[in-house]
Amino acid sequence: MKVKKLVVAFLIITLIPLTTAFAQRRAGSWSLGGFAGTGTPMAPEFFKDYWNSGVGFGGEFIYNLSSRISVGARFQHLPFPLDQDEILAELPIPADASLTIEGGNIKANIFSANILAYLTSPESLVGFYVIGGASLYQLSSDDVTMTMEYLGQTYSETQEGEEMDDKFGINGGAGIEINAGGMFNVFAEGKYHYRFGKEEGPTDAEPGSINIFSLIGGVRLIF
Repeated sequence: MKVKKLVVAFLIITLIPLTTAFAQRRAGSWSLGGFAGTGTPMAPEFFKDYWNSGVGFGGEFIYNLSSRISVGARFQHLPFPLDQDEILAELPIPADASLTIEGGNIKANIFSANILAYLTSPESLVGFYVIGGASLYQLSSDDVTMTMEYLGQTYSETQEGEEMDDKFGINGGAGIEINAGGMFNVFAEGKYHYRFGKEEGPTDAEPGSINIFSLIGGVRLIF
């Protein structure tokens, strides 16, 4: 009899948290999330060649229309450090001269409206989903300073950064979401961003549309 009571108590303790977890993604529920991750330049060629991947952050709001379909709004900040070594390698610098470059980083603020379609049932503790939507991309560049030391003299020139025109674009990708207990889910997501319009590159580089691949991981608090 004691064994039976022990089994019943164990089932209650075990199944109640699972039932709570299973019920998280339902129509009318919503979540707040925070994340960090990387952004990698994908196109055009000058963006890939002269800027590196950077680590950024962001936040999101998601509203569940049903157990399978959700809509969301997201902000993401991504920096792209200037690849100084790549630029210096292509400049005709005299053998007895020293040239350094500071600044020149590109920063992206991305505001997105997305649709998430879950491929797994809400009862699953591990969920897979596809995500896509439209974004507003705000890009800017930092001041860049070039300093050369040559024949005992120092020459320095600074070019001011600029705010690029705000442009719309589209994004799409996929993710995985895992219940971490109670109201918390952890997730990881990869997404490709295509920004409409073209940007002029340095020197005689071919203009092109800014494309970015982002890989993020974070936490969602379900309400």
